[in-house]
Amino acid sequence: MKRWKRYIFIVIVLCICANFYILFHAQSKIPKSVYVNERAKPEKTNIKETVHTTGMTVPTERKFIYYNPQLGAIDEILVTKGQEIQVGTPLIRYVDEEIDRKIHRIARKKEQLNAQIEQLSKDIDDYTTMSSSAKEDSIEKMQWEEKAREAEREKTLLEWQMKEYEEQQHELTEKKDELIVESNTAGVVEEISYNKSKPLITIASPSAVVRGKVKEETIGKLAVGQTATVNVPNEHESFAGTIADIGKFPIKEASFQEKSEYPFTVQLNEQPKQLPFGYHVNITVVTKEKNGVIAVPAEAVWHEKTKAFVYVIHNGKLEKRNVILGIKHGKKQEIEQGLRQNEYIVSHPTKQMKHGMDVIVPLEVEKPRKETIKQLSKWDIVKHFLDGFFRSFY
Repeated sequence: MKRWKRYIFIVIVLCICANFYILFHAQSKIPKSVYVNERAKPEKTNIKETVHTTGMTVPTERKFIYYNPQLGAIDEILVTKGQEIQVGTPLIRYVDEEIDRKIHRIARKKEQLNAQIEQLSKDIDDYTTMSSSAKEDSIEKMQWEEKAREAEREKTLLEWQMKEYEEQQHELTEKKDELIVESNTAGVVEEISYNKSKPLITIASPSAVVRGKVKEETIGKLAVGQTATVNVPNEHESFAGTIADIGKFPIKEASFQEKSEYPFTVQLNEQPKQLPFGYHVNITVVTKEKNGVIAVPAEAVWHEKTKAFVYVIHNGKLEKRNVILGIKHGKKQEIEQGLRQNEYIVSHPTKQMKHGMDVIVPLEVEKPRKETIKQLSKWDIVKHFLDGFFRSFY
């Protein structure tokens, strides 16, 4: 009798082992069940595709003033680095020694003429006084009057000569004024350089833009007019803007050893008041935006090579369904095709999940209702009980 009990025990153990092998062997063709702790329905939402990068504030434009040898040698630079200037502010004064010599020569001649004219004026007064004291119709009176007329004629000639010198002096002064270069733009003197290969003076405009950079695999996503947000690191301040320009050439010389980076410019909607040039910022560019699309948690999408799919819970079983993806933003993934809004999907799929598996989900109430239990057949109750029992071992 004891031998029969031993045989029965061995048979039971073998049956249990066989069931474990059949249930959990990777090549087993018997459908398995899977416990799905989290499931979700697709939602209709608005979604954006963004590009995140860095940049820095730079002047909207720069005006370069170069040395002009045709104007002569530089006499003096009239501004200093960091100085705010306006339109018409003198920047550089050149010197032309020939013009200076002519102006000096004319000035000396004018002094001589002034002295002669003053002397003639005095002589005329003296001659007139002498004439008025002489007898009427006398030879002496006539002589003094003739001298006065002669002095007046000479004075007139000298005054005409003085006007000619003044005109020459005015022309030379205008030429000298042309040797002073004035600014035709407002801004700040950013740099002064005496290196002939560089601009002599660099004037930065007072307004700022943001110059960003992206790698070559991202540059194709950017387009002029796209909205962008500029954030200042470690601060809560942000500025809105749009992409105004995209560079066609890489920032550095192209190399086979590393990927190229391309510049782009963000025009700010409002000018920052206390943000200096050269300040580093973070940039977020919205490259695509869709409204009312079907989206699922990004973790719900499973990838195999070039294909993507989700596990749909359909009639109590797993359905491995191919989907076409759209925009991904943060933790949301747009599904363009392959999924309806009222379907349940597995939120966190695992490698153990297979197409056709029975799905066990947690009850959505604290205690099962009688109506729910009545809907289950005895075989379903036994099957779920055994599945829960065996799952407690792994």
